[in-house]
Order: sequence, then structure tokens, then C-alpha cells
Amino acid sequence: MSAPKLTSLIRQNGQSLVRRAVDTIIVQDKAGDQQRISLPRKLAGFALTKLATRSVPGAILVGGVLLAKHLHDRKQEHKKDKDEGAK
Repeated sequence: MSAPKLTSLIRQNGQSLVRRAVDTIIVQDKAGDQQRISLPRKLAGFALTKLATRSVPGAILVGGVLLAKHLHDRKQEHKKDKDEGAK
């Protein structure tokens, strides 16, 4: 894919991709197909989305935070599985 096509694609869909990633990470509960998100989490997601779509440093910051949260959650899950296996 050429660079102009790629940049055009990112500009058109970048905000929705960031919003979807933020929504996925800060979902509080899942009830069937419905997702319930608390108001403070919605506000945080909105703020992160705006920050990430306004500037490259903002996108790097938000991306780094999302990556750190994912790695932390994965480590906690692994630790929990290990503790349950030791019992």
C-alpha cells in the first residue's frame, strides 16, 4: 500500500480505531452482548480519545498507557492462574 493511501486511511479511520481500543480496555462489565461502562470511565475514554487524535505525542502517550495496562492485566491474570494452580 502506498504512503498516501495509508495516510488517507489512518486519517479517515484513526479516531474510530482509537475510540474502539479505549472502549475495549476500559469496559467495566459485560452483560451478554451489552457493555455497561460507568460515567467516569466514559469521560476518561472520551478525554483519551481526544488527546490521541489531536497530536502525535498524544497518540504515543495514549498508546503507551494502553499497552502498559494490557501488560499489567496480563501479568495479574498469569499471577492469579499460578496462585490457583499452587493450591
